[in-house]
Formats: sequence, C-alpha cells, structure tokens
Amino acid sequence: MEQHSLVSIITPTYNHEKFIAQCIESVLAQTYPYWEQIIIDDGSTDRTGEIVKQYKDERIKYVRQDNIGIWNLSKTYNRALQISKGGVIAVLEGDDFWPPYKLERQIPSFRHEDIVLSWGKVAFVNIDGKIICIVPKVLKWLNNATREQILKQLLFGNFIFPCTAICRKSALLSIGGFKQTEYLPLVDYPTWLELILIGNFSVVDEILGYWRLHGQQVSSTMVLPMAEAGRYSIDFFKRMPQELVDSVGVSIDELLFNQRRQIIRATFHLGRIALIYGKWHEAKSNFKKALIEGRPITKLGALVGLICAYFKIDYEWVAGLRGNPRFK
Repeated sequence: MEQHSLVSIITPTYNHEKFIAQCIESVLAQTYPYWEQIIIDDGSTDRTGEIVKQYKDERIKYVRQDNIGIWNLSKTYNRALQISKGGVIAVLEGDDFWPPYKLERQIPSFRHEDIVLSWGKVAFVNIDGKIICIVPKVLKWLNNATREQILKQLLFGNFIFPCTAICRKSALLSIGGFKQTEYLPLVDYPTWLELILIGNFSVVDEILGYWRLHGQQVSSTMVLPMAEAGRYSIDFFKRMPQELVDSVGVSIDELLFNQRRQIIRATFHLGRIALIYGKWHEAKSNFKKALIEGRPITKLGALVGLICAYFKIDYEWVAGLRGNPRFK
C-alpha cells in the first residue's frame, strides 16, 4: 500500500447533534491528511444534518437517507462503502471521536499485504468526553498471536471496538461488504469474524478511538439483542471448516456456556440502565435474574444494584469504585 493512501471514513449517524461536531473535528485534526469522511445520516430528526453542513471541507461528504434503523445497519455501512474511494476503510460513528494521531499510527500496518484489519485500545468516555477507563489495559499478549488464536478469542466475544478499526477495502469487498444477521443490531462482530478467515489482524498498542457511553446509544438500549453475539459465534462456528475447528480448539459446549454468560451480563447491564432512568421495578427484576444466575462477581454487583433499586439511589458511583465504566 502506498505511503499516502486515501482513508475512507464511514460515519453512520442518527440524532447525534450533541456529538457530531466533536466527531468531525477529531477527523479534521488528524495528522494524516489523506482521508475522506462519508457521513451517512439515517434520517435524523434533530440538528445533526444542519451541524454537518456547517463544515465546508471538501473531504467531508454528507449523505442523508430515509430512516432504515439499526436492523438494516449493514445497508447503511455498505452504501458508504460503495461511495468510498479509499484503499482502506475506517469506522467512526457519529457519537464517537478519535485522537489526532490515529490514522498516522495505523496506516503503516497496511504496508504488509496480509493485513486486513488494524485495531487498538479504546477509551470509554462519558457524555462530556471525559475518559472513564481504557480497554484493554494490556495488548502485548496479541503481538505475536496467530490467526487461529485471535479467532478463538473472537469466538468468545468481540474485543475490537469499531472506532479503533481500519479495514482493507479489497478484503471487505471480497466478503461481500459489512455483514449483519437478522437478530443482531450491529455489523462489526460478524464482519471481523469473516475477515479473520481471509487475512491477519494488526494490533497497535495505543488508544485509537474514544467510545462514548450514554443512555441513547445502541449498545445501551439494545443490550439484550446485542448479547445474541454469542448465538452468532455459535452459528459461525458451525459453518467453519472442520480443519479450522480442530486447530482453534473450541467446543460447542464452551460457546453455549459463554452465550449464557453474555445474556446474564446483559440482564445486569439493563438493571443499571433502568436505575439511571428511575425505572425501579424494572431494575429490581433484572438484578434479581442476574443475582440468581450470575457468576459470583455478577451476583455481588446485582445484590448492590437491588439495594440501590429498593432505596431508589444511584448505582453508578458503585460502578466507578469497582473499576467499571459508568453510564453517566
């Protein structure tokens, strides 16, 4: 790949008037200037479009479409992919943003022809953009990981956040673009699994994206459907060639157990969200389920959550003490 390759940045957005300016400005601040940002507005009803149009940089392309929602997210992503002119594709949703060095640090990864995806650490931030925590804390264990080892980890959960990822466009096109199944309101996890089958991933041990936690984001409001990623990994595993199954060393029983854990974690997550919005009865119901079926650490959190629900007090300060990201 040439030293000054064009990066096409796909930015899906919907009602992000509070965040879209910071998103765009983080792209404008990139020390690597060879990019285009394709903003696909899924029928926003707020001032998102008006704010985007204030930026006159010719590298920013704004496309508005009628709302098709998150269950058709792959259509939105692939529309931007078809428009794109770059050799690599970056993802930056309208409520997230980047550090200024992001593209400069990642583009060198693609000098190696076998690399189909580059990624790194993500910083969780609150609604005001303040860092809450960094995930994962250590990436050294992945420096020399084989493709099979990365695939094995991905089968148990998605650790690659979209705002840190850049993909080789030719690889994306070869798998048919961004992937989505009918029961998942996301495209990243199915896409990463397909890509790891055809090439290698490169990890950069730095913060490469800021992922904003707020109550209206898909990952908060659609937490139980997103927990179906465990179901997807099982379906994907069943389609894998037997030779690859043997080399990865994972069993269906292990994946089924992992899926159940994901659902329990999602139920606990829903309890926290219910507390934030004062839905005390709903919070109690979810925390009770997590208390009955969760692992010891989840049971402890669920018990504290139940107490908070009964006394109608905030749980998020407890999350901070436990070292977990806060939702507000």
